[in-house]
Amino acid sequence: MKKLAADGKVAIIGNLKGGCGKSTIAFNLAVWLAAAGDHPVLVDLDPQKTLTDLVSVREEIGATPQVAPPADTLSAAEGRRILVDFGAADAARMAQVIPEADLVLIPVLPSQADVWATQRYLKLVLAHRKASARIAFFVNRAESVETSRETRETVAVLKAMAGMCDNAVVLPTVLGRRVAYCRSLSEGLGVFEMKGQTKAAGEFERFAASVAALL
Repeated sequence: MKKLAADGKVAIIGNLKGGCGKSTIAFNLAVWLAAAGDHPVLVDLDPQKTLTDLVSVREEIGATPQVAPPADTLSAAEGRRILVDFGAADAARMAQVIPEADLVLIPVLPSQADVWATQRYLKLVLAHRKASARIAFFVNRAESVETSRETRETVAVLKAMAGMCDNAVVLPTVLGRRVAYCRSLSEGLGVFEMKGQTKAAGEFERFAASVAALL
C-alpha cells in the first residue's frame, strides 16, 4: 500500500464512541507542541470538522503561536509530527488510516459504555495497525480525577487491555471534566494558555509531555 503521509510520525486520535473529546485533545496538543517550537501538521478527517473550526477561531483572534489550518486528507500532510482527528465510525476510512499511524491515541470516558466501545475499537486497531505502531489509552473527562470509583475502574480495565497488546500503554495522567476546556475552546486558546486555570493547565502539560515522548 502506498504511504499516505509523505513524511514524519503520524498520531491518530479517536474512538468508536462519540463525545470522547478527541478534537479538544488534538487542538490542545497542536497548540502545546507549537508553543514548544515543534509545529505539528493537522489533518481533520472528522465530518463534523470541529478541529478545523477551533483552529479558525484561534486564527481570528490572532493568538500565537499560530496553528496552520488542518488538511482534509492525510496524503497532503508533510511534517515532523502529524496529528489526525479521526472519526472512527467510517469503517472504510478507518481501514485506510490506521495502517498509517505510528501512534494510536485512544481517549476513554470513565463509563461502561465507553469501555465497551473501546474494546471493539481496539480489535479494529489491532487488525489494521502496522507492527511498530504504539497504542496509548488515556482516561478523559473524568468527573473526579482523584476519587472517582468509575475512573479507578476504567484505568484498571485499560491497563488490563494494554497488557494484552504489544506496544500498548495507559498514559499516567487522567484528564478531568473541567469548565476550563469549554472556555478555552470558545476563545481559541489551549487550556494551558488560560489565566487562572493552573490545575487544568498542569494536568494537560503532564499529559502532553507523555504523548510527545511517544511520538
